[in-house]
Amino acid sequence: MRKGMTLVLAVLLGMSLIGCGPSEDPEVRMGNMFFKNKQFDNAYQAYEKAVAKNPKNLDAVRANFKNAYYYYGGQLEMSDSLSGAVKYYEKGFALDPTDVGMCNKLAKYFWDQKEYEGAAKYFSRLSELDGEAPDTNKKWVLMGEDYYAAGYALFQIEKYPEAIEAFKNSIKVSPKGKQAAKCKDAIAAAQEKLKKK
Repeated sequence: MRKGMTLVLAVLLGMSLIGCGPSEDPEVRMGNMFFKNKQFDNAYQAYEKAVAKNPKNLDAVRANFKNAYYYYGGQLEMSDSLSGAVKYYEKGFALDPTDVGMCNKLAKYFWDQKEYEGAAKYFSRLSELDGEAPDTNKKWVLMGEDYYAAGYALFQIEKYPEAIEAFKNSIKVSPKGKQAAKCKDAIAAAQEKLKKK
């Protein structure tokens, strides 16, 4: 009986030393330790190494990996390095394209920078994500604002048919929203631009 227990313990110890699956990877363990200690720059770097070494590790670390990018981006943002933060928000959003908060941060950043290609991309995605929220009045207001912002950004980069569609969607989901009148004027302006092309 004792020999059997010793053998089981030896096997378990050996498995923990050599790793028996993605969660046992030393880089994953190190990333988790850094993440737990709020050392997000070290955490995301450990996760990057773990995934580069074995892509299957991504399943084990995706949530913490995304959040390490997000929190590190937040630390950079608080130290007035917003452009540096955005790089990490984009990496985190690539890991989880359903993260509404990160999508919102990205959309507003590109909007504020007047980088309308990025603003159109993220506001369009934000309208999809907000559309998945529970059915409340706030949902429809937010979607109306998302569509309007996407339409405005698309207008600025001269994608007039897409802009018209976004403005129409804004009116459709939020006909009494504060953007509705602006959308009607914007549709007319976009149609005029199309005629001149």
